[in-house]
Amino acid sequence: MNLLLKSFSIISLALSFNSFSAELTLTGQDSFELKADYFQGETKGTRAVLMLHQCNYNRSMYDTIGQQLSEQGIHALSLDFRGFGESTNADFNVEKLSKLPQEERRKKWRAMSAHWPSDVKIAYDYLKSKISKNGAVGVIGASCGGSQAITLAEKESIAAIGFFSSAQRDENIARYKAVLADKPTLIIAAEDDGRTFTSAQTLFTTAKHQQSKMISFKGNNHGYPLLDIDKNLDDAIVNWFNNQLAK
Repeated sequence: MNLLLKSFSIISLALSFNSFSAELTLTGQDSFELKADYFQGETKGTRAVLMLHQCNYNRSMYDTIGQQLSEQGIHALSLDFRGFGESTNADFNVEKLSKLPQEERRKKWRAMSAHWPSDVKIAYDYLKSKISKNGAVGVIGASCGGSQAITLAEKESIAAIGFFSSAQRDENIARYKAVLADKPTLIIAAEDDGRTFTSAQTLFTTAKHQQSKMISFKGNNHGYPLLDIDKNLDDAIVNWFNNQLAK
């Protein structure tokens, strides 16, 4: 853990009614700077949630959820993937990448996303350090963040996992079935969102835990727009994690 969490710095603090969020810089193994928001829960708390954004947005999609989790005493952290939001540099920047010819774009995307599992592990380690040794950590991944959630949960102690508009290949569903199906699982998808919805149905059928839950919507909205359409969705996500990570 100490090797992965080589350094971090608090850039800014914003006090709120009964909790605070802090903007962090987490340093990767190659000295790359990863930006994250940390929402503090209870001092010496036992619960935490790592929040992974979709690949057409950034960590700010979880601002309200992170705040609400902290108000429940749950530590939460949202990470900008390498290349997204404020986690960018000359080599890793999704906006610049999108302007490249297709083959070069694919090559650079593979090089960038290859770092994500270790970057996510650094964020997990930071969050884990904020709770007791035997504390429970949940993870939610939106769209492309869902596969990163699976990769993390295969290797680390994850108590509950969420998929938010996250289409999964058959290979990932098989990985979930092999080692994660017994964990409480929250699945959110819109019915006309193509592979996202059909794979969500398969995941839900595969899930074995009695507290696993699927929330479906009409239409084809993908990820964070659903939070605007359903003003109760934030609460539903927070309440589910609050129950699954119960003390």
